[in-house]
Amino acid sequence: MTTPDYKTLRNELLLALDTHIDILKDASYIQPEHLDGIMFMMRSFGFMLDRAPKVLAEEDPEEMNYQMFQYYSLLTELKYNLTLNFPYAKINDRPLLQIVEAFPTTYEKEMKNWWEETTGLKVCESKQTIEIKEFEY
Repeated sequence: MTTPDYKTLRNELLLALDTHIDILKDASYIQPEHLDGIMFMMRSFGFMLDRAPKVLAEEDPEEMNYQMFQYYSLLTELKYNLTLNFPYAKINDRPLLQIVEAFPTTYEKEMKNWWEETTGLKVCESKQTIEIKEFEY
């Protein structure tokens, strides 16, 4: 499995940003009792996409790889959190998890492999934590 090139990842990141913008401009109905889940989701997007403008401006392939690894990891974590903690929350009568499913995940496996090869750390997909053999008891 090869790591996608900068241009391919850039296009995926631009699609993620466009998806986020669509959520913001299309949010016409929010129930007040759902605000906790919506605020959690929006803050998560902030962490996921915070570095995106800088990474896009610098055109550094290594920074893009890290950005996309972080994006995919945090997106998966967000899906877990919405499922476990905010299954009732909706925007425009659409469940937040359904909204988040629109974000692209085309190269998620490739970027997890890149991270593992680069750092020597293993990403445990079932827990969304990093497994380090030396820390096991």
